[in-house]
Amino acid sequence: MSGEIDRTTRKPWEAALEGLVVVGRDMHLELSDLMFIDVRGTWLLTEAAHSLPSGKRVVLHHPPHCLRSVLALIGSFPSPIEVET
Repeated sequence: MSGEIDRTTRKPWEAALEGLVVVGRDMHLELSDLMFIDVRGTWLLTEAAHSLPSGKRVVLHHPPHCLRSVLALIGSFPSPIEVET
C-alpha cells in the first residue's frame, strides 16, 4: 500500500482486505509507503484480522505512526495484528 487511505480510497482498501481474508492465510502488508490511514481504514483492517481463520494473523511491515497510534488506542487483546517496524 502507498499513499493515503481515507474516505476517497476506502473502497479499494476494503476490497483488497476482503480478498486477502478469503485466501485464509497470514496477511503480510508492506506499509512503508503509506502516508496516512484514517480511523475507519484502521477499523476495516482490524475487522479483516478478526475474520481470519483461528491462528492466522496480520503482520504490518513498517506501518506509519498514525496507524500504530490508532491500533494502540483501539486495543484488542489478544490481537491477531502484529507490528514490525
